[in-house]
Amino acid sequence: MIKQIPYLNDTGYQKLEQIALAWPGLFFEKFRLVNKLEELAIDRGESYESWYDGYITLDMSLSPLNQIRKIGPGTDANNAPIIHQALSSYTPAMVSDRLLWTSINCFALAHYIPVRWGTTNLRQNELKNTKFVTRHWLWIGTDGRTWNAAARLWWLAELATRASEHSKNSVETLLETMANNATLYNGLISRRYLTANAKVVAAIYDVALDGSEHIFKKNYADQLMKALNLRAGTVSFDLFGYDELYEIVEKSLPPKERGATG
Repeated sequence: MIKQIPYLNDTGYQKLEQIALAWPGLFFEKFRLVNKLEELAIDRGESYESWYDGYITLDMSLSPLNQIRKIGPGTDANNAPIIHQALSSYTPAMVSDRLLWTSINCFALAHYIPVRWGTTNLRQNELKNTKFVTRHWLWIGTDGRTWNAAARLWWLAELATRASEHSKNSVETLLETMANNATLYNGLISRRYLTANAKVVAAIYDVALDGSEHIFKKNYADQLMKALNLRAGTVSFDLFGYDELYEIVEKSLPPKERGATG
């Protein structure tokens, strides 16, 4: 039952980046990965423990996520609360750290990531493997909340929980809707200003569930996000209540093309 794992520092993260480029297949097995870290440290005459800054103490074990090798990947809606509960004592500011998520992915989710994305034969292509590892185990690009394995689950549960305090829908419904409609969710979570306002998130999903399901599709989702960003550039959404934001979202909806479904 893993409840305490090493907390990487910047040097440790850099070593993992090196391993991802040279031996990406090691990320698929935690013990081989740790052994390589120890080996690199010995070669440099250092202690690999100097590449950690103490330990992360989880509020519950993440072992259920590592059982998916036997039972299948499950759903993001089911898995997200596990990550969220394991870090229930952590604030959003604390979980903005790439080192935290990389540590969790590498030392606590040895089996989850490959099974979740169906990568049984990925090792046959090392170049593809490196891209996969940096995207899901490490933190690539400007917003790892979309791809980083553990971070994306935490934020999924966090946004659903926050939005449920204002929404007409339950946290379970919001979580399922977010998880099952990745296009709208990814478009939303990449816009930090919008996701910082739980009432905006609630209004967007309530409008969608009230009969505007077409915004789950990419073209419509992109148009809606652009329209809301433009509106947010003229007046702060923080000044509005939920009902006003619901109306703003409704008025920002892209028109549904004739013959379009969902």
